[in-house]
Amino acid sequence: MRTALRASIATAVLAGALLAPIAGTAYAATTTAPAAAAVAGTVPDRYAGTPVLIGTGVVAVLRNKSEGPEVWIRAVSDGWKPGDGYTGRVLATLDVKHLTASVNGLELELVGKDSPHPSLSVAKGGTTKSYPLPQAAAGPADCVSKVKQVDLGAGLLVDLTMSPKGPKAHMHSADPSSTWSQTLTRTNPKGSEAYFSRINNPSGAKPVFEWKTQGGENVPSGFETFPALPKGCTPEYPVTEETPAPKPEPSATKPVTATNVSAQTTGQTTVVPQGSVAAGAEIASASEDTDNSITLAAGAGLLSVFAALGATVLRRRRSHS
Repeated sequence: MRTALRASIATAVLAGALLAPIAGTAYAATTTAPAAAAVAGTVPDRYAGTPVLIGTGVVAVLRNKSEGPEVWIRAVSDGWKPGDGYTGRVLATLDVKHLTASVNGLELELVGKDSPHPSLSVAKGGTTKSYPLPQAAAGPADCVSKVKQVDLGAGLLVDLTMSPKGPKAHMHSADPSSTWSQTLTRTNPKGSEAYFSRINNPSGAKPVFEWKTQGGENVPSGFETFPALPKGCTPEYPVTEETPAPKPEPSATKPVTATNVSAQTTGQTTVVPQGSVAAGAEIASASEDTDNSITLAAGAGLLSVFAALGATVLRRRRSHS
């Protein structure tokens, strides 16, 4: 029994020893296959760029992506022409930390590493040529304007910025120990009731921040324009100018003015009495803007006076005759 058990253990150990090299070979083949495919396939994005021939058998691969401006100097065949492969042996690399190199009698320099338009300078035998690098795509952080800080008074500050998402106004206390803040955006342009603030023309080409930190209707508002978008950046929304606020409609009840009274008086029909009361009618007509009761009383009094005078004159004529 013991002899059979020992024989089985020995057989298992021997089988494991024989199979171990095969398993190791299969694992190695699995791990190295992707690397081989990457080398044999197209140029990986990390090494892709714009190749230019700068000397016999030497090309410069120009790059300007997230890694920053780069130039890979590679060896190619003497008959290399545009469109041929360029993933040959690396002779030198220029980047923001390595700005110069010498290759096959060529003096190379990466010019304008912090400029939006860097270039490769190639000098040989007193002749210098310049090769511009591709234009770098502006990232999200590059399209945010510099902060424009404005003192609003009453111990408040506002930070105005502009990005492809639109204007942004971040109000906060001038006291560093205070945690109060309020943020206005293109889609939320009005502040709270505690502090009058808003973004005028939020989706327009030139938005304006308006505020009033002191109360009262007669206190004028403050106005400040937002900074412009950095060059090369565009808004992510349709630019639409804000239409002016409609003017309030005039009140339906117009106040009575002298002009209205005159117009109303002109439109009325006046009946002029005839005969002996014509004088009274003329006096009443001249006094149309007075109260009607006063006018009637005055007219009646004048008629009484005229009647009395007429009776006196009649008596005198009879006495003389």
